[in-house]
Amino acid sequence: RLAAVAADTTGLAQTLAAFAAGEPAPELVNGHPRQEQPRLAFLFTGQGSQYTGMGRALYDSEPVFRAALDRCEAIYRQASGESLLDIIFDQNGSQAGRIDHTAVTQPALFAVEWALAELWQSWGIRPEIVTGHSIGEYVAACVAGVFSVEDGIKLVMARGRLMGALPAGGMMLTLFAPVEQVLEAIGGRRQVSVAAVNAPDSTVISGAAQEVEEVGEIFKARGVQSRPLMVSHAFHSPLMDPILDEFERTAAACRFSKPSIALISNLTGKPFAEGQIPDAAYWRKHIRGAVQFAAGMQSLHQLGYGLFLEVGPSPVLINLGKRCLPEDGGVWVPSLRQGQPESTQILKALGMLFAHGVPVDWDRIDGPEAYAVVSLPTYPFQHERYWFKTPARTARRDKAERPLLGKRLRSPGLQGAAFESEVHPEEL
Repeated sequence: RLAAVAADTTGLAQTLAAFAAGEPAPELVNGHPRQEQPRLAFLFTGQGSQYTGMGRALYDSEPVFRAALDRCEAIYRQASGESLLDIIFDQNGSQAGRIDHTAVTQPALFAVEWALAELWQSWGIRPEIVTGHSIGEYVAACVAGVFSVEDGIKLVMARGRLMGALPAGGMMLTLFAPVEQVLEAIGGRRQVSVAAVNAPDSTVISGAAQEVEEVGEIFKARGVQSRPLMVSHAFHSPLMDPILDEFERTAAACRFSKPSIALISNLTGKPFAEGQIPDAAYWRKHIRGAVQFAAGMQSLHQLGYGLFLEVGPSPVLINLGKRCLPEDGGVWVPSLRQGQPESTQILKALGMLFAHGVPVDWDRIDGPEAYAVVSLPTYPFQHERYWFKTPARTARRDKAERPLLGKRLRSPGLQGAAFESEVHPEEL
């Protein structure tokens, strides 16, 4: 299968010509679907992927995305008295930097990612399993039917507000080392803990700045690289303990159900058991516990999933996921990329899914009147001639029985070949 994205027929012709000539064609993707339908997983991005203006072009061009985002906007405005969309899009520059404030970042990411999921599903792209990273798991749970979008917005608003109100002074640091080595280095330090295991060789620690720096120095002395994360607070660390009780009380007012589709837990890296419900107590532990993203990717791989769609404003989890699986362990599809035209990027992503065998509801994209489906042969053309290669004569019939016309008809064939035939008057 092959799919190309173009603004007009001229661009499409140029893209196809480049592909036929074996030249690079950035807006074209091709693949070989397997005999069976591929197993598709949605990955929902966590905090750090946000940026001002995310989703703006889709909001203007895609009615389903706009309706979903407007629904989140109405819930947020009723609860807070201000506009979430004004903060996300910031068209007049009055909200500079607010998108990176934890209290706003979390509901903003939830809204954009849920709207993206609604858009994908309206096009017939539906996951068999979902997972997310930290705040992304809230969107995954909502898509899986664990709670309504109304409760989801309220949960992430409370989560972000409580986290944002904590004292500053925490720190998060990525260490490019296995989690076992990191736990050994942490030792008896009480104000630092593992916040996330993102890959076999990528572990995030979080907590009081002094203790985080001490652990970082241990690995620096070993020649191990590290990278501090630009965050306002030390998420998934002991510094989150003061907000746990209040958050659980808020969460207890929400209604939780068992997942309607498979959902992988950040806390265990495994799918929830049949009938298990992620309730208020679970989301309390979720704030404090380490994100087991690497284990979650291993679970997906073991369950036979090989097609991963990242549902978020930036492809953060794709880069991590590739480090968790073998080199040929999956096909990675980003919904959006910062700095890339959103409509082009999401259509290219759609083309990637189609090229790898995912069914697409084309009528829901632009409507059946917007395109024509052309049936083409699914086999190579048969290059066989059906012309006589040498002159041939029909047998002369008995003149007494059927008198012949006094002329011969001569018909040209391919490459000078011809055939002659004697024709009876009745046959004319």
